[in-house]
Amino acid sequence: MKKWIGIIITIVLMAGAGYWAYEKYKPQPEAPMEVPPPITFDVTQETMTQTILVKGKSVYTEQADVFAPYASSIKQWHVKNGDQVKKGDILFTLDTSALQTELDQMQSDLDKAKLDVEMNQISIDQAGMTETLGVTEEERKKAFADRESKRLANELSQKALVLKEKEIRKKQDVMSKAVVYAASSGVFQMNEGDSKTRAVTEGQLIGTITNTGKMKFLTIVGEEEMFRLKVGMPVQVRMSAQKDLKFTGTVSKVSKFARKSSDTDLKQASQFDVVIDLKPDARMYGGVSLEGDIETMRKDKVTAISSLAIMRDQPEPYVLMDKGNGQTEQVNVKTGMESGDKTEIVSGLKPGDVVVIP
Repeated sequence: MKKWIGIIITIVLMAGAGYWAYEKYKPQPEAPMEVPPPITFDVTQETMTQTILVKGKSVYTEQADVFAPYASSIKQWHVKNGDQVKKGDILFTLDTSALQTELDQMQSDLDKAKLDVEMNQISIDQAGMTETLGVTEEERKKAFADRESKRLANELSQKALVLKEKEIRKKQDVMSKAVVYAASSGVFQMNEGDSKTRAVTEGQLIGTITNTGKMKFLTIVGEEEMFRLKVGMPVQVRMSAQKDLKFTGTVSKVSKFARKSSDTDLKQASQFDVVIDLKPDARMYGGVSLEGDIETMRKDKVTAISSLAIMRDQPEPYVLMDKGNGQTEQVNVKTGMESGDKTEIVSGLKPGDVVVIP
């Protein structure tokens, strides 16, 4: 009896183990595949633009050089390096002592020359009153020659006086320029760091006045971009180092001549200079690297949609318009300009439509 009980228990245990193994390792039915929802795109009405990306540098457009009017030494500075000056402000004063001494000597020589001319004229006049005509022809000729010689010499002396007076006036004009004024408004920058009194030569560059309120953005474009540009196009500008700083500008010049470097190398594509006038902004500095988006085309109230929604595997572009309840309709569309990830829809759709990608 005990033997049969043991057999039955063994059979029950084996059956239970077999059932457990079956439940654990039996093939699982495949889960139903979830169909992802279609991707939808709204047809919108918006402003679309096309731009050209350019890179370059900012430069100051109004700079006035300051020169020494004559050789001397700077007697007094009225401004410091980096000062903001206005047109007409005194920049510096030159020493006039040497020039004044020269003028005094020239005036003294002129006065003496005038006195000599007057004395010679008196002598000529007196000689004319007491002169004898002479007895012989030779004596008369000699008297005439002496008289003409004195007259001509006095005329030459008078002409020399005129030249001396002109020289004096020139010197006086030069000395009147001893006080040097600012020809324009801006920031004054000395050509040399030393602002102490120093000797200068005539025409020496002393410094530069820069109008920091007027700057240009200089850039270069290729042949394809050049034909798309026109004077007056707006430009959105940013600093390459600080892209969060935004500025505005306008295209003021598009060169009609290629740069010299591209003329000599026939394998290199031609490049053209473009000048962009920047709107005054205290945050802008000269000589910094800039980037700009030149707006070459703008359309307002354009019917637009994401370019991804447009199918192009047929002769004509088309979209699948959402008809609701999972139904779609193929609609042929006519496209226009493209900007970024958007495409203009000229016909076939209207704002408010929904397009899907299955």
